[in-house]
Amino acid sequence: MKFAHDIVRFNQAVIQQRELVRQLALSKQVFGVIRRGLPSQPDLVPIGLRGIARNQRFALEIPTTAIQAIIHPWEITKRESFRAAEIAQFPVYEQYHVAQKILAGFKWGVGGSLGFELTSGIQAIKPTSDFDLLLYANAPTEIPLSVIIKNRLFFEQFDTQVITLKGGFALKEYLRTPDKKILLKTDTGPILTKEIWS
Repeated sequence: MKFAHDIVRFNQAVIQQRELVRQLALSKQVFGVIRRGLPSQPDLVPIGLRGIARNQRFALEIPTTAIQAIIHPWEITKRESFRAAEIAQFPVYEQYHVAQKILAGFKWGVGGSLGFELTSGIQAIKPTSDFDLLLYANAPTEIPLSVIIKNRLFFEQFDTQVITLKGGFALKEYLRTPDKKILLKTDTGPILTKEIWS
């Protein structure tokens, strides 16, 4: 099963916009991030491509048959960047190491630029990069609430997204109003709902 934030590896030959390939200086093996959204055809997958600059973000669709590998964010939580020594003092990398310790035993992942760098081996994070923490849960009991309460100041430093089979929502919003409607990001768009669990 594929989720938003998963990273796919594929051959750039399937990208029809050849100017995009040149503009992003894409290598033969390309990494893209799966986007939320409904594909225009059942055999396509919506993904996003990123360049070196923050404003280089491009949305497109690729055939499912072109995907060579799917890397889930929870599969990379023990990886270190190929630039570990260089970025050791970056806030995002320090926060990642804290998360490794306190979330051991839970299903969590890394998105954003750090997740992309850990997966692809391509330089992506900067000193100002945000830590995009993903928590995977299919029921309220699967949220590591005791860890969050114990490390409240840590979790207040960044936005955490909870990923369920129905979509994704902000952890902070859920903790403020667990019994009220919250914004759920789905493949058909954001909705206000209480039905956030599978």
